[in-house]
Order: sequence, then structure tokens, then C-alpha cells
Amino acid sequence: MKSKRAIVHKQNYSCFRCGETEKASLNDMYNYVVCNACVTKLGLYHDETIKKHMASFQRAKDMNPEKLSYEEEVNHRLIAMEKDYISKRIKLLHIRERLKNL
Repeated sequence: MKSKRAIVHKQNYSCFRCGETEKASLNDMYNYVVCNACVTKLGLYHDETIKKHMASFQRAKDMNPEKLSYEEEVNHRLIAMEKDYISKRIKLLHIRERLKNL
């Protein structure tokens, strides 16, 4: 996992999860600000775990070529998650707007 220290230029940067604002503790992870304590709580996979998953998906794909590779599955899940997030966000934004008008 690559995570580089966020160069925090703005004072309002905080961890997306807990709100930590101590600059020395903040990391930029895929354009999200995450503090050191929360990085450990994310349950990120070690390379060996990823390799095991890759091998498992490859075995399944070897038996059935229509199955997705691990990389394809991860990409598929990211797209599905983003669509789900957008749908839920639109719904909540709509509710918030309607609340203002009721």
C-alpha cells in the first residue's frame, strides 16, 4: 500500500472518519484524508492476501472463463459502489431540499 503524507495547505483538512486535524497525523489516500489511527481501522489488505485472492479468482476463471478476474471484480465493485453512493446521495439531497420547502 502506498500512502504518502498529505501536504496540507488548507487549515480545514481533517480525517474523513474521525475528524482528526493534526497535520503530522494526516495522510492522502486516493484523494481522501485519513489519519494514522484510522488507516489501521480500515482493514487494508496485505500484498499476500491480495495475491491469495488473485490466485483464487484465477482458479475459478480457469474452470469457467466467463468468471471475472480479481482485478475485474474489484473494478466492477468500485463502479457498482459509486453508482449506489450517487443514488443514495441524490435521494438525501432531494429530501433535504424538500424539507426546506415543507
